Amino acid sequence: MTALLITLAALLIAFAGFCMFGLPYMLMGPRMFDQFVERREQQVMAAGLVAAAISLVLAPFVSPGLISDASQAQVFAETLTGFIGRG
Repeated sequence: MTALLITLAALLIAFAGFCMFGLPYMLMGPRMFDQFVERREQQVMAAGLVAAAISLVLAPFVSPGLISDASQAQVFAETLTGFIGRG
């Protein structure tokens, strides 16, 4: 089920990227990217897409810590960071 949800999320992120960059590029050509530097709203949307893509890639690594109880989450955090606290 998780693989299906991650695949669906990846497809939706790819579609959003295509709608944001692909369609204007098909209509306007390379000058669409010339105006990218001046348009703050496109930069914010691009940053949001990149953040969504990064969080999608990191989701399988972080989700076990989110659904675990406190002791397992601590072990998971120590495994990820490499730091084992001495009590």
